[in-house]
Amino acid sequence: MQNCLETIVSSGFTPESVRQAAAKSRPPRRRAEGFSFSEAKKMLDLSCSVLPLEAAKRVISLLYFETLICKENRLASALEKMLCADDSPSLHYETNSEELLLAELFGHLSSVGALPEDWEFVAKSRCVVNGIAWYAVSKAHEYMKVADIAVALNLEAIRGELGAFDDRLSSVARPFPGQIDCASNVRRIVDGSRMTTDEGRYAFGYDTHPRVQDAICVRATPQTHGGARDVCYFAEDVVERAILEGGSGYGAEYALDGLETALADLAHICERRTFRLNDSRLSYGLPMNLTHGATGLNHGFPVVQSNQAALVAELKLLVLPSAVVKAPGECAAYYAACKMLRALPLLSKVMAIELLMACQGMDIVKERLPELSFGLGTAAAKDKVREKIAMMTENRFVSPDMNEADRFITSGEVLKAVEATVGGLR
Repeated sequence: MQNCLETIVSSGFTPESVRQAAAKSRPPRRRAEGFSFSEAKKMLDLSCSVLPLEAAKRVISLLYFETLICKENRLASALEKMLCADDSPSLHYETNSEELLLAELFGHLSSVGALPEDWEFVAKSRCVVNGIAWYAVSKAHEYMKVADIAVALNLEAIRGELGAFDDRLSSVARPFPGQIDCASNVRRIVDGSRMTTDEGRYAFGYDTHPRVQDAICVRATPQTHGGARDVCYFAEDVVERAILEGGSGYGAEYALDGLETALADLAHICERRTFRLNDSRLSYGLPMNLTHGATGLNHGFPVVQSNQAALVAELKLLVLPSAVVKAPGECAAYYAACKMLRALPLLSKVMAIELLMACQGMDIVKERLPELSFGLGTAAAKDKVREKIAMMTENRFVSPDMNEADRFITSGEVLKAVEATVGGLR
């Protein structure tokens, strides 16, 4: 996203940062149709899902952005009060249309100074779909960094071959931006690892000769993660232009549908890598089902991984393009954005299971090779996970561990821990 949008986020959605962005932008094109606030309020469903807090802040920031450009001073004053408040209002999406969500937002604005005549301006705003789309592409980019962390942990567990991540394969042979960024991230995260070398592979005892290459779901990570990244970069650019330059919502609709397909593919390869950790023949000698100690008495992680496969299947069901279910000529950008709000938590849960199981594999390897080190970034990620989730040494109820691993991702804690060690990831 452009610097002015990044500034809004990094400043915590302060009114001043929005004013600076508005000064550099053109008014967005607003929808011509209007509808009654009183009618919309009656139709509002408050029993459905609430927008994530950060998504709601982006929606409010963009409406404030529009009021500044169009010099709607009274409404801008009300929105400034809302932005400065400690809590953002709850906005219910899912079964509510874009128009109904605007009505809910206006209801909150009425309590901080907005007047009934301000409704016409709010009703024509595109802040809802643009705000959700802005949140979705930003979160997707963040999760792609986490996906690189997860594969780096997996590489440590299987003592993987790093040749597939060589910069020459990306920067020279196939210079695609996403592929270059993914390979760079993984190299930096595992930098300093002795496990992902011939020394580590021979010392563990499974490999008896140089490993030419790992399975394709591992060695093709730069291409698959990189391809998803290229789609994300495109979606970020489309959403950025929709916010700063105006235009119809069709571009956002198509970009978000494409991004959701990329996220499903990202989840799929993540699941395939994780599946291999449960099989000694596929994980280069890790115990079956990642059990520690008495295999057979302890069942390990097969049911956990089955949950991951089910989550991927659910995510794939969301990939059906919005255009398939809309009326001819209708713009389904809001529908595409709402689908993204369902897809992102599913992707997070899929990655959380790879995170959890890769850390188990790393601990098993470390017990056998205590003298060998992990990479700086992978060690930081595992240490963060182990702050709350202990290594599984015997059967236990795993659901709390899965939820905690998911929280590490959604809160950004594991990403922050790695970036604090190796610097910002791409």
